[in-house]
Amino acid sequence: MSTINNSATVNYTLDSLLLANSQTTSNTLSLTFDDTAGLTITKTANPTTFAAGDIITYTVNITNSSGEALNGVRIIDNLGNNNLAYVLSSATLTYNSQSYPVTPIATNPLTFTLQQLPVSGSMTLTYKAQVIFNLPTNVSLITNALTGIGYTATGTVNGFANETIQKKTSADFSVNKSASESTLGPNQAFNYYITLTNNTANEATVSSITDQLPANYTLISVKVKIGSGTETTLSSSDYELSGQDLTIPSGSGPSITVPAEGTTLVTLTGYFS
Repeated sequence: MSTINNSATVNYTLDSLLLANSQTTSNTLSLTFDDTAGLTITKTANPTTFAAGDIITYTVNITNSSGEALNGVRIIDNLGNNNLAYVLSSATLTYNSQSYPVTPIATNPLTFTLQQLPVSGSMTLTYKAQVIFNLPTNVSLITNALTGIGYTATGTVNGFANETIQKKTSADFSVNKSASESTLGPNQAFNYYITLTNNTANEATVSSITDQLPANYTLISVKVKIGSGTETTLSSSDYELSGQDLTIPSGSGPSITVPAEGTTLVTLTGYFS
């Protein structure tokens, strides 16, 4: 444990008082740095770059570095101040080479209550989060802060971790495809997401979107959301489906645009059989 002192200095000019090139120094602020936390936590992201709609896998390694056994551990992730959304049923805990699914007790903030952990014991929590589709255009970095709380017989111990991902360096216009689920069963409805991103200062007009759907996929509906506007469900005449070849829009379908420095989201709902 140590004390860290810090102060700030400002150089300024006050014309009204004829004070030129003056300098003022703030008070000295003292903080206590405790590097003997009872929980040692590391956090990594994969991938480390993102676009709207991308799914990020987070791996959190948790070690009991206190001198007491932990009766339980709570993990709280702020999900990058709501720039990320937890992917349902994506969390897994691994302990002693055994892995099993875990369910958060809350998703805003994302909160897990985990098992006991002996002294020097370690476990690994993995989960997925999706970058929100209506991500503000000025967001280039997403840092999600994680707090760990270990419960001992006499009190609590804490640990902290942060992970930052960076917006992809993209071309003027990009397309990204993702899904609401990573594992599916027969006839289980899910969403494909096609995110169109326009990084220019001008609105883009989409002439067509084509998608060769898998052979065993049945399309239920097509929805379009332009920028922050209302999501619209297209009628079957608004798109063409020839076999498994999907084209949006059809010749008589609505105009699809992508706002300047914005996104348009196309959602395909369907299932595999």
